[in-house]
Amino acid sequence: MRKIFTYIFTLSVLVSACGIRMQTTQLTDEWGGTYANNAVKEFQDKEIYSDQTVDIWGMEKTDCKNFLRVDTISFSGKSCLSLTWNRTGSCPWIGFGIGWNGYAAKDLSEVMEKGSIDFYIRAIKGKQFIPTLIFLLEDYSGVQTAALLKAKHLTKYPIDEEWQKVSIPLNSFLQASKPLSDFSNIKSLNVECQGEGSFLIDKIEIGGAAANAVSVSKFGKTITQNFPAYIFKDDFTYAWGMGNYPGKLIELNSIKSYQGNKSIHANWNQDESGKQIRQIGMNWEHWQAIAFPDSINSYGLQFYVNCNKKNTLNNIKIGFESYNGKSVLLPINENYISPLPNSDWQLVSIPFSEFNFAEIGFDVNRFKQLTIEFNNSGEIWLDEIFLKKQ
Repeated sequence: MRKIFTYIFTLSVLVSACGIRMQTTQLTDEWGGTYANNAVKEFQDKEIYSDQTVDIWGMEKTDCKNFLRVDTISFSGKSCLSLTWNRTGSCPWIGFGIGWNGYAAKDLSEVMEKGSIDFYIRAIKGKQFIPTLIFLLEDYSGVQTAALLKAKHLTKYPIDEEWQKVSIPLNSFLQASKPLSDFSNIKSLNVECQGEGSFLIDKIEIGGAAANAVSVSKFGKTITQNFPAYIFKDDFTYAWGMGNYPGKLIELNSIKSYQGNKSIHANWNQDESGKQIRQIGMNWEHWQAIAFPDSINSYGLQFYVNCNKKNTLNNIKIGFESYNGKSVLLPINENYISPLPNSDWQLVSIPFSEFNFAEIGFDVNRFKQLTIEFNNSGEIWLDEIFLKKQ
């Protein structure tokens, strides 16, 4: 808990003909706040990571990651966290967690609407695209609620060797699938690292400023000129949500594939619903914004599926997110499915006109990612996800 200094009463002894009067001033803590200031009453466990933080786990070195505290560079103080990772198919969960304040239970309930997780980030070397980081607030019952680091949370883009502030609004966690964590009984902040990255992070804390809307000037347009444009074919680097968790396994798999050597294998069930994020996302141009050279309705999404049960596709939604924050997900209905002769695989073909981009204000000049949502339960293999000109 934030230390509250001993209250200091300033006594003014006023002598007058009528006698002696004593006068008090406002009580002030080390942040300059008073008990008349709501900001002080809202939250006291502000500091998550600084030089002195010891409540960190997951820092051991493995074949897939090298996480350490370095004392040669920092945004503030004397040290920062250096995070380098490269996820491969054989790697277990990659990430770290911070208990902060000796793992005492933290009550964030009063700041979830207007507060934020603030920290500073920079590339270790050169320029880097947005790392795929999933932030998880874990309560003392073991429930974790996820929020994904997004481009709009950055101050500028791309990430280079200058420190910049990142601000993830806490209300992002309120929009996650239920059940939500008990935000009045938070144990730790955990960070899952997907894909690959090499960054420095410093001064993680609970802030009060919501992130500003993303500026168009932060992102260049990447025109995809060669078609078909593959989103997934054997492998992908710029993806999040993969891994093995209670109730959800999403992995690259070589047992079944339509073409090539690997497919995406997803196996999930309803019993553990809500304990982990139930979506995956992937960009196909290094997390650059993506535009198309002509009418958006000239294109369509296609992919191949193989599932053991006929109704599995009813439990999947697929769609896109734009860098203006708009997203659309469609259920996979029978009109999109074409069985393939002499094969267990089926072709799914969805024209872009089905997504109703204009109706929701989707910026079709700044596609960010493809997203897939898994509901109820099922098992499926997906392969050769691509965009095709109709």
